[in-house]
Amino acid sequence: MNAKWNSFTKELGNLFFFWIFGVIFFTIFRIIFILIFHDEITTDVGVGGYLSVLGMGFKFDCTAVSYFIALPLLVLLISSMFNAFSLSRTVRRVFQCLFVILSVIICDVTINYYIEYNSQFNNFVFLGVDDDKAAVWKTIVEYYHPYLNIAIMLISIVAGILIFKLFEKRNVIGQFLGRINPRGVRIVLVVVLLGLFVSSTRGTIWGTIAIRKWASVSQDPFLNKTIINPFRSLKYAYDDYKALNFLEGENPFGKDDLSAKYGKMAVSEVIRKEAHGNSIDKPKQIFLVIMESYDSWPLMDKYRPFNLSTNLSRIADNGTHYENFLPSYNATFYAYGTITSGIPYCGINVSRIGTMNDPYITSIFNQFKKLGYKTCLYYGGFLSWENIGGFSSYHGCDVIYSGVDMGGKSDSGDWGVEDEKLFDLVLEKTNPEEYTLNVILTSSYHSPYSIDVCSKGFPYKSEDDLPAEVKEYYKSGMTINELGHLWYGDWAIGRFMKKAEADYPQALYAFTGDHYGRRFLNRIPNLYESSSVPFILYGNQIEKQKSSVPGSHVDIIPTLIEMVAPEGFTYYSFGQSMTSPGKNYGIGFEKAIDCDSLYFFPVPKDAPVVSINLQDMKENKQAVNKYQQQYKDMMQLAWYYTAKGDTIK
Repeated sequence: MNAKWNSFTKELGNLFFFWIFGVIFFTIFRIIFILIFHDEITTDVGVGGYLSVLGMGFKFDCTAVSYFIALPLLVLLISSMFNAFSLSRTVRRVFQCLFVILSVIICDVTINYYIEYNSQFNNFVFLGVDDDKAAVWKTIVEYYHPYLNIAIMLISIVAGILIFKLFEKRNVIGQFLGRINPRGVRIVLVVVLLGLFVSSTRGTIWGTIAIRKWASVSQDPFLNKTIINPFRSLKYAYDDYKALNFLEGENPFGKDDLSAKYGKMAVSEVIRKEAHGNSIDKPKQIFLVIMESYDSWPLMDKYRPFNLSTNLSRIADNGTHYENFLPSYNATFYAYGTITSGIPYCGINVSRIGTMNDPYITSIFNQFKKLGYKTCLYYGGFLSWENIGGFSSYHGCDVIYSGVDMGGKSDSGDWGVEDEKLFDLVLEKTNPEEYTLNVILTSSYHSPYSIDVCSKGFPYKSEDDLPAEVKEYYKSGMTINELGHLWYGDWAIGRFMKKAEADYPQALYAFTGDHYGRRFLNRIPNLYESSSVPFILYGNQIEKQKSSVPGSHVDIIPTLIEMVAPEGFTYYSFGQSMTSPGKNYGIGFEKAIDCDSLYFFPVPKDAPVVSINLQDMKENKQAVNKYQQQYKDMMQLAWYYTAKGDTIK
């Protein structure tokens, strides 16, 4: 009996050490994570604040480690009845190796993912699975130091496995437990340990369990991002993805009876509009430029002395510049999909399903064809990316050009040809005598940032070269090379406009960014700097003004239609023209903006609403969402139209 008990306690001791090792591993990772990104800490939380973060993180770590211990513990309990401890030992060793390998990998990936997306994991990690695999791999190889990451992971994995082997030889905990002799005490011990395991799966013995709803225990937003364990973070990311993208489920934005709510039987009837009459003479050419990763901050007065946006600043100063403007969400196709399909991004990636349903009645291509325009797409990458070629053609685009039409791969890497070559293609293919809507999607301001920008005239070789009046803003949040690629995007636009204005003097030009570029001068941009993108209208019929009218990508189609369509023209839009009287808010996914404030309200995550005052740029971390109902109404209807179709049942 003692031999059997000793074998049992030896395995139990190894499992107990397994749990201790796992919790310490993730605690160390959390501390390293905080140290790496400590510049993002904006609140003095004190020692007690850090202990609260580590304490709540401990709860999530317990649950994650329990996933790996559950099966070995079950096998131990069953095998002990048959004295088959070799089986339980084998299972435990396998799961120890799995834990070390998977935990090291996911922690390393988390750090690199956070560098790019400012989040441990979110639903974008699943929404991005259709991205260009070759380009993604090239970006990783050229920009994210894969060999250094692999070396760190291998060293960590080997060290972890050796620690387990060393402890198994010493068997300290097993020897201590083996000395327990009274049968009743042994039974109590096993029951207590099982109870502790159950508590570990909950993250607590009593009180608040470890779930996302209760995770934000810190006053500092960054520290709250470090609390949830990477495994749990990935699980929540998948939950969010599933809730928004499983089209057979319930509407994630509300269960309202839409037929009772709108009293109509088609979404198209709800969003049907009539033009008030063109505000400008009908231009022969419309150029709608969607700029890769181009956000609003380079155009702000305080940052203009960096001279990164001299051409776009000139265009903005001589046209109508809408400063309070939001992207559809945080990635390129979500912007492109919203701008061209006319459907606000509501969590569903329409790149594939957008060719399974009937063509969207809100499509910019089909609606502008009714206005007499030939519709064209110019994309610097490849048409296989996110099915952009098939998607655009299906929804009415007449002519589609890609990087292949300019020779395919180039100095800018596998994401596509340089912007200057893309714009040259636009100039080559656009007939001055033909009515055309030209949607241009650039791609150069993107990792791995491989263009030789100095050869194009970028003036800065190092931080020392930056203008003295703005050096205080530069805190090495982005590299000089990244600044150079931001500059290059603007340089290419200036080069294009110099010829376009001569060739197409009566054209209408519109510029917007696809999303926040995930790069800033330091690691802590404010909510506006990390959210807003520009929207600029330019042409000799466009009024020169800086406008605070709020809007978002979904408002671009109705704005352009109202400018050029005759009175009474029927069109369909979820958005509202930026020229509409009384337009007082704009909506993007998880955000809203008005003339005074910008609001961030993660959905469906349980987190407080954050807002920023657009006059003094002061943030309120416990704000009230003024536009909750408007947001819900738009997203609910957009999700239904995307997932279920036009007919409201």
